[in-house]
Amino acid sequence: MISFDTTSIVKVVIVVGLALACWLLFANRYRLGPVLQRHERAATYLSFVLLRLVPFLCVYVLLNQEPRSDVDFFYRKAEAALQGKLVYRDFLSYHAPLFGYLISLPLLLWHNARVLILLMSVMELIIAKATLRRYRDGDVAPVVWFVLYYLLPLPFVAMVLSGEEDIWMWGFCLMSLALPQGRKFSFRLGVLWGVGMLVIKFMLIVFLIPLFFIVPNRLHYVAGLLLIGVPSLAILYGLVGLDFLMPIQHSSLPMTPNAVSILRPILGTYFEQVPLTYLNWIGLVATIGGASYVGNRYRSVGYRRLLPLLYVFTFALFMICLPSSPGFYLFTHTLPLVFVILSTPAARRAWPIFLVLNVLTIVQPILSVIYNHQELFNSWSSINGSSEWADYLIQCIEVGIFLYLLQVILGQIRAVAEQEHVTEVPSSISLT
Repeated sequence: MISFDTTSIVKVVIVVGLALACWLLFANRYRLGPVLQRHERAATYLSFVLLRLVPFLCVYVLLNQEPRSDVDFFYRKAEAALQGKLVYRDFLSYHAPLFGYLISLPLLLWHNARVLILLMSVMELIIAKATLRRYRDGDVAPVVWFVLYYLLPLPFVAMVLSGEEDIWMWGFCLMSLALPQGRKFSFRLGVLWGVGMLVIKFMLIVFLIPLFFIVPNRLHYVAGLLLIGVPSLAILYGLVGLDFLMPIQHSSLPMTPNAVSILRPILGTYFEQVPLTYLNWIGLVATIGGASYVGNRYRSVGYRRLLPLLYVFTFALFMICLPSSPGFYLFTHTLPLVFVILSTPAARRAWPIFLVLNVLTIVQPILSVIYNHQELFNSWSSINGSSEWADYLIQCIEVGIFLYLLQVILGQIRAVAEQEHVTEVPSSISLT
């Protein structure tokens, strides 16, 4: 039997409760939607207060807990940046070069790691409200999807306990959709995403390559990227040499769950003979290649309609293929997944499975980190206890759900493409 500690039990109870609340709202969306819609502003801010601010006060003020997970790492790099130290050379960072300096700014107001959780929560609110403002179609009041997102267990834990910044990438997607139409659209797009590479993390390259296939003018897009990228790389090399490649080292750590982690008991002997870096490169090629193929095949849909679908598809594929991809990366594309895909009538049947996945992405790391010490199951003999079997079986279920959601996403892309073909809307109209 697995003997859970009190903290783990409390966390699991909270996330299960949130999942049940999500299901109740989803099941009554047509009844509660009009009420929430009449009070949209109050519903959005109340969601933020009750599901982000109040938990923050309970955990970090009332219980006086110290921030853990990535927050402590963020705080140390923010402190170093505030002292004027040079990223990659003077302090460790697996993010883009400007990230540490940006998150150091709130320390001027409150020199405490807790302020970074508030920063990430406020940024999440801004991006979520911008998403609500943009995606308002459908037969359900759009604010319902906003509240559902805030009730989801994974975003709750990711923001309140971990202060994750991955949602910023979707924020750049929204900014790109707001760029003015015209001949310079593709060039401005390249400049914007070039800035994104400097601000968030180099992982964006996984999406920027497939993006190349759906922009109106590929040459202008590349020119915009180079305008930002070439001088930035030259400056970084001049300041820190090859240390600017430090973020790539982050991919040398194996994570769970993904295709490799669940295949280890079967193919562990072969995986041990292949360095993890090589497996990651194979995963990257598969992700970028698959997403690029989808982008190129359906590029007639147009940038504005295809962007959110391709974004979700890319990072869903990324989670499955990369051996260094944890389940928490679901947070990267949860917001557009909820608003753009799971809000459609054809995909709503996926909600129960999606809620189960949200709970499992919280439970599995507890088993893996606390009870199994992040053990990699390289053979069946290494799975010799209840906690190991629970960990492995949950990983298999998660990857199965990832694959199912990938099919749902691809089905939505095809449906939009078919609609585009039936209505015979020229791609030039959609692209800009």
